Amino acid sequence: MDFGLWSLGKQERGSHLADYLGLIEQCEQLYADACFDGESVPDSSLADWIDGIASSMQVDKEVARELRRVLRATQKLRDFWLAPATGRPPDHGDWRTRVDIGLGIKAWRPLLEIARHGLQRQPSEELFADVKERFRVVMGERWMDGVDYEGWLGERDR
Repeated sequence: MDFGLWSLGKQERGSHLADYLGLIEQCEQLYADACFDGESVPDSSLADWIDGIASSMQVDKEVARELRRVLRATQKLRDFWLAPATGRPPDHGDWRTRVDIGLGIKAWRPLLEIARHGLQRQPSEELFADVKERFRVVMGERWMDGVDYEGWLGERDR
């Protein structure tokens, strides 16, 4: 398991905003590790992962709750992919497909919530685009369809 992503905070990306995008990237990497190399993701390394997050960036109560959900999802993904393959549909080698097979929407919802929280706290075009895409995947419908970032920001600031 590569914990090198821990440092993706203010130092490398330059702002508080990037903490949300970096945090989402770290969660995705955790899912990928659980799907492809579950033995490298024992519970002790998950505890180290969350400690690393806590020491490298400040997270509020809402984000901490979503991170706990990510950890539970990671454990379930790890256990699913380490178990014998009887009755499991074939995967196509992509970690995202493996997440969909193993847990589906339940795994993606915490990442959407982290992105939404980040968008409310530190709006940016990148987070807006991320929320639009994640909302479509998790909710099965479009969010702010036909509205661009500037239009959303103008409505938000009214």
